[in-house]
Order: sequence, then structure tokens, then C-alpha cells
Amino acid sequence: MKKLNKIVGVTLIFLTSFLFLACGNEKKSSLKEIKTTMSMDIDSLNPYKMVSSGTEEIMYNVFEGLLMPSPSGELIPAIAESYKISEDGTLYTFKIRKGIKFHNGNPLDVKDVEFSLNRMAGKDGNPPASALFQEIAEINIVSEDEIQIRLKEADSAFIYALTKGIVPDENAQELDKNPIGTGPYMIKQYDREQQIVLEKFNEYWGDKASIDKVTVLVVPNNETAFLKLLSGEINMLSRVDAKRLNELKNFNNISAPQNTVQIFALNNKVAPFDDERVRKAINLAIDKDEIIKSVMGGNGIKLETNMSPVMKKYVIENIGEKQNIEEAKKLLKESGHENFSFTIKVPSNYPMHVNTAQIIAEQLKEIGLNVKIETVEWTTWLSEVYSGRKYEATIVGLTGKLDPYAILRRYTSDYKNNFFNFQDKEYDRLIEGAKKSTVDEVIVTNYKEAQEILRDRQAAIYIMDPELITSLDKKISGFEYYPLSYINFAKMKIGE
Repeated sequence: MKKLNKIVGVTLIFLTSFLFLACGNEKKSSLKEIKTTMSMDIDSLNPYKMVSSGTEEIMYNVFEGLLMPSPSGELIPAIAESYKISEDGTLYTFKIRKGIKFHNGNPLDVKDVEFSLNRMAGKDGNPPASALFQEIAEINIVSEDEIQIRLKEADSAFIYALTKGIVPDENAQELDKNPIGTGPYMIKQYDREQQIVLEKFNEYWGDKASIDKVTVLVVPNNETAFLKLLSGEINMLSRVDAKRLNELKNFNNISAPQNTVQIFALNNKVAPFDDERVRKAINLAIDKDEIIKSVMGGNGIKLETNMSPVMKKYVIENIGEKQNIEEAKKLLKESGHENFSFTIKVPSNYPMHVNTAQIIAEQLKEIGLNVKIETVEWTTWLSEVYSGRKYEATIVGLTGKLDPYAILRRYTSDYKNNFFNFQDKEYDRLIEGAKKSTVDEVIVTNYKEAQEILRDRQAAIYIMDPELITSLDKKISGFEYYPLSYINFAKMKIGE
């Protein structure tokens, strides 16, 4: 009898273990997870040190500002429930939303907002998060749910800076190592140069995320990322080569303008590009339609200035520039610069720009120009072209912003990253006037007139806003494009 009981006992233990494992597997299989890639690792876990658009794309899910971007490009209340701006444009009053918790479980209060704003402004001895925060004169707590920011002078661009994340004051010394925000996702794991894993924050104050887990693999090679999608190792790829779409018929492929401007920049201080006639001649010799068709499979919007049509309120109407080889040759002859050679430096990790350079090189042969293409590493491009301005010509994409000032200030004479070396006093005056104005009509008019100058003086050659193509498993829904780098995983669903 004892032996039979022993056998029964062992059998029960086995069955119990089997059922436990089965339940565990069932639980595991019910986990809703998005697996995707990014080409470069995030540059910081600290919201006040983040620089790259690729980092912001992911970390907007972790950190929230007083305001956050919407898919239409507007600013919407987030940690701030509401706000108002004084008539003179210098005083901002924010009412802080109640019931918000940080990822460590602690409630957010007005002191956390005060600390965060002081850190952003560099008033605690740290470098300011951006130049816009240096406009802050003082920060004052009005009540337990209200805070005011007073600026030194009116600044129409300032409001757009307030998407920077609010963090808990008790984490002041650990911002670089221990990211704690209020977003719908918190960081579960981070392996440098390998992956970042986000986990749903169940105590999020707003609409809870449907996706339980987001794994973002760092995959520098585009082909490798594409093969991971085909093999099922990932179920979302946010940047797909238009030429590969025919291989993705079993996926949900979504495209839209990304508010990025692909430019063919000519160094305005290097001969012969210091002559406007030469820059205009090159623009006339380029067939942008051919570039868009060949490089993007037609998925791009032709441009004439550094503003995408996505920015509907501020963009100027295109005049319909067309390729004109004879006029281009005529301008070159007038300038005294014919049959010359020059080099285009292109970042090697962006096939779109490399392919564009190759087409441009062929097109410019028609007006007697010999173009050499030099591909360089991204870090080299940043140091030599972007920072050092040691180049003749380059092709790159300038990422879009919600704030038109952030887009157009790139060409102001005193902007440190004006790598075009473009200078125009009237342009500077218009941009500064828009920044300091509190009248919407003046702001819009100034920005449009400034764009006319960029086009008339051919500050650079504007090619297209390349449509971003994202491929997803057909079970995934709810993906939306934003006019800046932001993948809102919290709005996405699987199998619903």
C-alpha cells in the first residue's frame, strides 16, 4: 500500500509540475511584446543630456514634460493639466496634474517640477538642457499644484522646450544611471550597444499601454535589421528601404512624410560655392523627381526650402522649380566657374544619402562638373562637417521639430552649428523678430519671409522630405507617425 501511495504521490508531483509549467508557458505566450531595432544606441539615460533624435524616439515613452507632442504637431497638456501665458509673453503659469506617480512609485508634486525646471535651466550648477532654458529668469511655486516660469524676455520658441522630462528630486544624483520618469513605460533593462527593454508602467496616470514589453535591439547594419524582420526575430522595423517593399507583402507597411529635410549643402564660404550663381546653377541642374523616384521609389515630397509641408502653418508654397540645364550652364559661365571638380562628403551609415550623391554626381556631368564622393563614418561627419565645417559639399537629413525656430535658426549667422556658413542680415533680423514676438501673425510672416531668402539666395539645395516607411506584423495596430522622432508604443496594440 505504501508503494502504491508512493507511486501515486510521484505521479501527482509530476502532474502538478506539468500543469505549473503549462500555465507558465501559457502566461509567457500571452505577453504582448513589440520587438524592433534602432541603428545607433541611445546617447544618454539622462533626459537633460539626450541629443539624438533616435534617443528621443524611444525615450518619449519613458519621460514626460509639462507638455507633450501630438500626432498633428500640436503641444498638448501632460504633467501640466493646463497653462496660460501673460500678454507680454514673459510669464508662464502651469497647473500641475494630480495623481501622477513616478516609476519608483512615489507621487509627483510641485517640488519635483521645480527641481526639474531648475536643472533644465542650469540654475543648480549643471549645464542647461538647451539654450532656450537660459531664457528663464526665475521659477516660483505659487501653490501645491501651480508653478510659474518668468522669462527674461518674450520668446515664442520657449514653449516647445517644455516637452523635456520631469523627474523626481530625490533622484538628483542618479539621473545618468537610474532613469525615472512618469511615462507609460519604464526602463526594465539596458545593455549598452545591445538593447534597451521597456516595461509597461501599470500605475501610469493616463491611458494604460496595451503592449506589455518593448525590446529595442541596437542593429547598426540596415540589411541585418531587415533580415531580422523577415525571419520573425523582430515584428516592427521603423525604417524600411522603399526598394525592399516588394519583399514585405506579408507585413503592414505604413508611410508618411517625416518632417525631415534632405539637403545637398554647399559650403557658402568655400569657392566656388561662395558665389550664389554657382549654387543656383547646381540647383537648376538637379532633377529632384529622378532622385525621389530612384532613391525612395517615389515616396518623397519635393522641396524648395528647409521646411516640410508637414509644418502647414509655416511652410511657403513651392513655385515649381524644374531642371533647366541650359540656364544652369549660363549661370556657371557668368560666374566664371566652369568645368570644376568638387567632393561630396556623405555619412556612410545612411544609404539614402549615399545613393542620392551618386545620382547627383551623374546629373552634374551634364553641366561639366566632376563630382567625387567620399563616404565617411558618422562620427567623422559630425566632427569634420557639422562641427568643423571642413567640407565642400555634403548630403544629410535635417530632422524636423515642432518649433519652426528650431528649424530655421540653423541658418542664422551666430548659430554655432550653421555648417552651411550661410549669412544674411535680413534673415537674422526676421528670425530674431519671430522669436521675440507675441503676435502670431508676425511670427508666421517672419518665418515665411525668411524661407523666401533661403530659396532666393540658395542657402542650400533642398531635395525632399523622404517618406518614412514602417513595416509591422499584421497583428500590430495603432501605430501613428509624429512630425518629430517619437514612436508612441503606448497607443499600439497586438491582436485587438
